[in-house]
Amino acid sequence: MVVIYAEKASLAKEIASALHAGKRIAHPKEPTIGHYEFIFKGEKAILCHGVGHLCELANAKSYGEQYAKWDLNVYPCIPQEYKIAVKDKTKTFFEYVKSFFDKADWLINATDPDREGELIFAYIYEAMNCTKPWKRVWIEDLTPQKIQYAFAHLKESGEVINIQKAGRARGIADWICGINLTIAATKKLSSSKDMLSIGRVQTPVLAMVVEREKKILNHIKTPFWKLFAKFTAPTGEFIAEYEKGQFDNESEAKQILASCTGNGIVKSKTIKKKSVSQPLLFNATQLQATAGKKLGWDLKKTVKIMQELYEHKFMSYPRTSSEHLTVAMQPEVTTTLKKLFQLPEYSQYAIPEEQWQAYSKRHFDDSKVDSHPAIIPTMNVPSSLSELSEDEKLLYDLLVKSLIRVVYPKAQLEDTTVIIDVNANNFKATGSIITDNGWYAVDAIPEKKAVLPQINEGESYPGKYELKQGFTEPPKRYTEPDLITAMETAGKNLEDEEARTLMKLENKGLGTAATRAATINALFAREYIAKKGKTIYPTEKGIFIIDNLPVAELKSAELTGEWEKRLHDISEGKEEYQKFVEDIEQTVRSWYETIAHSNTETYSSSTEQLSCPLCGAKVIKGKFGYFCSAKKEKGCKFSIPTEICGKKISDTQALRLIEKGKTTLIKGFKSKAGKEFDAVLKLDKTTGKIEFEFPKKKKN
Repeated sequence: MVVIYAEKASLAKEIASALHAGKRIAHPKEPTIGHYEFIFKGEKAILCHGVGHLCELANAKSYGEQYAKWDLNVYPCIPQEYKIAVKDKTKTFFEYVKSFFDKADWLINATDPDREGELIFAYIYEAMNCTKPWKRVWIEDLTPQKIQYAFAHLKESGEVINIQKAGRARGIADWICGINLTIAATKKLSSSKDMLSIGRVQTPVLAMVVEREKKILNHIKTPFWKLFAKFTAPTGEFIAEYEKGQFDNESEAKQILASCTGNGIVKSKTIKKKSVSQPLLFNATQLQATAGKKLGWDLKKTVKIMQELYEHKFMSYPRTSSEHLTVAMQPEVTTTLKKLFQLPEYSQYAIPEEQWQAYSKRHFDDSKVDSHPAIIPTMNVPSSLSELSEDEKLLYDLLVKSLIRVVYPKAQLEDTTVIIDVNANNFKATGSIITDNGWYAVDAIPEKKAVLPQINEGESYPGKYELKQGFTEPPKRYTEPDLITAMETAGKNLEDEEARTLMKLENKGLGTAATRAATINALFAREYIAKKGKTIYPTEKGIFIIDNLPVAELKSAELTGEWEKRLHDISEGKEEYQKFVEDIEQTVRSWYETIAHSNTETYSSSTEQLSCPLCGAKVIKGKFGYFCSAKKEKGCKFSIPTEICGKKISDTQALRLIEKGKTTLIKGFKSKAGKEFDAVLKLDKTTGKIEFEFPKKKKN
């Protein structure tokens, strides 16, 4: 008998449908648990499922009672061997699945086709002390054709064992970092019972946000000057800029301006023809970033809709890091495109097949496909887009157009550069025109650049010259799309596609395509970062952690990126699993000692030691905010509400107000008219009144 294990009920249902497994047999006492019985290749088969992770790495206490208390002299906890424990909430599931595993002759692992899926199966297999032979089914999308194909081409366990080892290594790295360093930070840096969570990936991501915020706050507005010329040609006016760029010195700029009189003579005119290639296809990170920029969605919503499209069989596997397809997928793409062109919404983009651009390595490159190809629409094209929800339509549209662009030609541009001499001072004017829309026709045509009138070398044109002052701007705060893209490139600001692609191919990003969104959401949940509108800024707690954590490497995007590269190498058999684990263990030991023996400021969000600023009684936190414990006894009126002018007041902000009399700058208050404003909250310790203190406007 063969037992097929899927990690969740929805996946088991799709497999059962594709393999004609019949009706689901529910657990007699728990209807959320069930299985299918059928014949697979002439053999009795059981298809059962779990609910995500049934097992996990055991907690520190399981290695000895000494770890029950967070004692800095006892930790770090770094076991000789790592134990697997069944999660309390999934014991019934586990026992049900075990009853089938025990009877099996062999197994098929049908978890999600990625590192995490391998880990889910590995933990279950180990917790059951199972020794049965097993194979792997690798399902790229949930269409019946792909599921049937995958089961007809099962992988041997040896083909995926390195991916499993990478999953185990990742799990151990996160466990020993998370448990030990969180304990060290909490006990050493927190003056209260507040937990200060530290993570292998989350901490360097938080550091990126904090660093960006500091650059903004520390930015000194510096003036600069630019020199412009407006020339009048017979066919029209055009603007040119002083070729050597901006001036940092006003007097120098005015000197040059004074020398610019009379006509300008055209020294040179250069015309360059340029081709713009179609964009690459989407991986998980870039689809999430694009949905944020174009649709205004947050990461939670995008991940939800991606999963829905996948489960509805309209989209391929969503947690991929690849932006390319394999050559073998070309017939599938052709079939999918022909079906898409039949839909009224996309018929306008249909071009005869003989006019399609030939498939090339730009989009079909086996060497650039990791475990999974790029995200594309499946061959299961809906008969009508009415089958999709409104949100699904919007995301599906992004995917469809990304695929249609593949068969369109490159866009053709013509860039013109003109150099005009004004009394030995060179001015440069540029213009650009689109000579062939190419793939631009599929999406919105980009904003038009300046178009120059007819200009000829040697001609002289009258000019008007003007000096304009500007000021340097600080960097912009991250948005969710910006931050998740920055995680992909380990914090490096890579605008160039080639450089960004190389970074991804080297697998040096923070986290993976499957985990980046979850990491950002965890930082929000732990109140380390917050949002004002669409921009992200660090909270006081988040800034405190980065400022006071005495281990620079722990905050390093580069180091974490190198770890991710090593995990990828394990999955490909290029690095030893044990060597990576030993290196992480050694590193964590060192970091733990550094934190545990550090002398630094402590963080507090507790009311235990707080006294009322009006009467000296104890301050209590209640449902509606902070208030004086002597409210009834003495009639003390001191209180801090949970919300002021539409802005939720965090524990950190309230406690700082009590202790220090004022908060740091709080963003996102709303006036009665609905207008947003930023302010510091200031407490009058005589009256207990809370007032706004507005930041001083910087003089230009």
